[in-house]
Amino acid sequence: MFEVANNHRSIRSYRSDPIDGALLSDLLHTGLRSSSSGNMQTWSVIVTRDTAAKRQLFQAHRKQQMILEAPVVLTFCADVFRMREWIRVHDSKQSFDDLLGFLTGAVDAVIAAQTICLAAESVGLGICYMGTTWWAADRLIELFELPKHVFPVTSVVMGYPAESPKLRDRLPLELLVHHERYRRLSDAELREYHSERERNAWARYTAIASIREQLERDGIRRITDYYTSKYKYSKALHTEVSEMLIKTLQAQGLWL
Repeated sequence: MFEVANNHRSIRSYRSDPIDGALLSDLLHTGLRSSSSGNMQTWSVIVTRDTAAKRQLFQAHRKQQMILEAPVVLTFCADVFRMREWIRVHDSKQSFDDLLGFLTGAVDAVIAAQTICLAAESVGLGICYMGTTWWAADRLIELFELPKHVFPVTSVVMGYPAESPKLRDRLPLELLVHHERYRRLSDAELREYHSERERNAWARYTAIASIREQLERDGIRRITDYYTSKYKYSKALHTEVSEMLIKTLQAQGLWL
């Protein structure tokens, strides 16, 4: 398990080989054993293998080619609908139709997703999480015909790798781990701890001709400026998606 976890790579290029149905079922079963708040298992996953359906996901997820290449796309959802239906048939008091219910289901869903992903990597499959699930939440709800109180939180493409990328750099553990209480870093420490990451990220992005042209055209010379630019994660994008998420959570009955 240490070897699998420590050698994780996000795979974005896949062979056309299908995943055997029995293997996929075994992988999905591992999700059942994941930790879950109150053992309520307030999550669901939608399996997409149909070519036409994947084309729709390709459009929703801003045209990421790996969706069309990978044989399977898994969309994990916070799902308190099923819990509320169980309560309803027993005429018990209703609950969970609120932000806490959503967050509980979202955490359950991500924990299950990671369990399944680790199991997949252990048998030679590749995976990649798609952060665009948040960006496309309203569209995915429509495509999957999700009822109220169900909300997509993450998606995973899965298949046999057609690439073997190098391990990506990670921040030093000291930056992420705090003992007993949170410790704020000084400016000097922030620069020191991020220096290697800055060099590696800048080298990786400037090695891509299309990105290098964007950087040069806009006079972007630091990786932090690139991350907050219109080409990556701009404040305008965050505002747009945040407003959509609140509106969509309200429509799904998960935001008071």
